[in-house]
Amino acid sequence: MPFPLFHRAAFAAAICLAPTVSLAQEVFGTINATLDGAERSWFLTSQDNESQTFGLTIAIANLQSFSLWGQPNAESVKTFDDTLLLSFDVMSVGGQVIPLNISLIYLADGWTSGWLADEADNIVFTLKTLEQSDDGVLVEGRFEALAYYREPLSSGEVDTSREMQINGSFSATLPSFTLQER
Repeated sequence: MPFPLFHRAAFAAAICLAPTVSLAQEVFGTINATLDGAERSWFLTSQDNESQTFGLTIAIANLQSFSLWGQPNAESVKTFDDTLLLSFDVMSVGGQVIPLNISLIYLADGWTSGWLADEADNIVFTLKTLEQSDDGVLVEGRFEALAYYREPLSSGEVDTSREMQINGSFSATLPSFTLQER
């Protein structure tokens, strides 16, 4: 049975007036980790070519720097609460890729408090994949870190009596817009 003219008009108006979802929201990677044994996933996200995750190449020093901001859910783009931040540099020397300056931060309550692992003795880091592709840069790896509590996270004293084991893996293809060269 064909739709009467009124129903077609109402249907067309409903489609035009319906709320739209931004199609620019994108998940381009994940960080999976256990925090003291509790399994979790964080998402590397972007919207409208904006992301907290980035990569930087410094050609003169054969150095690449990465900051992977794991959001607590796939819909978040710029959240600081309950996020996991993995940062690392890699230096290319004689065809070998050497990871440097690894840090892992769990922002429990934004920069107000959280857990920090940034000393080489407290982090085991393996970079499995670092490949340039047409879609961006593929990075994959694993980490094990012993993190200590800080309040405030950015400038507070490290409380060595409060520690948390964070073990996990990451996999992402960083889109071209997240990559810079200097």
